[in-house]
Amino acid sequence: MTSQSRARRKHLVTRDTILSETRRSGLASQFRNELFKTARARSTLTYGYLMRRFSLSRGRAITGLLSDIDRTENESGSPGFAALVVRKDTGYPGGGFFCDQNLPIRLLRPPERCTDPRLTPEEKAYVRAKRRVIWEYYSKSGIDWTTTSARILLRF
Repeated sequence: MTSQSRARRKHLVTRDTILSETRRSGLASQFRNELFKTARARSTLTYGYLMRRFSLSRGRAITGLLSDIDRTENESGSPGFAALVVRKDTGYPGGGFFCDQNLPIRLLRPPERCTDPRLTPEEKAYVRAKRRVIWEYYSKSGIDWTTTSARILLRF
């Protein structure tokens, strides 16, 4: 097995991540629309709600889709949505949120802490500030959200 095929196999962890391009494209669009509505409402969503709503399993199935959408949003200059998706028990994103390379270096966690749901006061403050940016950005009028959705569909 080549290193490329091992990497691909690692990415395809669950049945839910092995999606046809058509289904993934449609799922990404629906998932993004749910995130967009949440941002416009200045609210949050739980991982559990999104898993039930889109028939996704825990772990890579949901976080991979969220990461793909956020990457596309960030490439277009938008703040993304990840800070709006939270654990039911804490009201904050899971520890993996702080393992994203796009975070300020002072908040970047080492790999062994990526599954730790406990957040420091500084991490909580960062999430709250990021939410305010997201809510403000997606609440603006005059932004052509249809082209942003089209870009997402083209990536999948």
